[in-house]
Amino acid sequence: MPAATDSLIARLQADCTAAETAERQVRASVDAQIREAERARTFAWRRLSALSDMARVAALEPDRELAVERQLEALFRDIGWIENGLSELGEGARPLLDWLRPIAEALHADAHPVEPAEGEAAEPPVIADPIAAFRAFEAWYEAERGEPFLQVFDRYVPPTPVVEF
Repeated sequence: MPAATDSLIARLQADCTAAETAERQVRASVDAQIREAERARTFAWRRLSALSDMARVAALEPDRELAVERQLEALFRDIGWIENGLSELGEGARPLLDWLRPIAEALHADAHPVEPAEGEAAEPPVIADPIAAFRAFEAWYEAERGEPFLQVFDRYVPPTPVVEF
């Protein structure tokens, strides 16, 4: 084959290689975006589940201290960290409780607003937005522990063999 033909083929092959490389990069980028979107969706549903369960518990119990305790127990039971009460948590969980207790208190305050006495102004809540406070807790947890808090809801399910008779 003449040298001009070889040069033409080499250039076309280089174009093909470059196009394949570009396609792989686009696919990797799209795959990463899909994984991030899946994670965001999963965590949004988990956040909904956790906070709505806590809010339901708060609505059922008029006593603030008892409601806060029950909300935290419900959350940690759902995660699988406790079976009975908060006393099962170790000392390492103290910072988590310190972050989550005000969120539970805010959910209770939303469910049981206190009417101010006549002539007095209503006292503003310590946490005005429990969702924003929970997101701040999530950011703190990830910075402290190196993994997202909502990932603790992941459950390993071993594969079940399929047996046909």
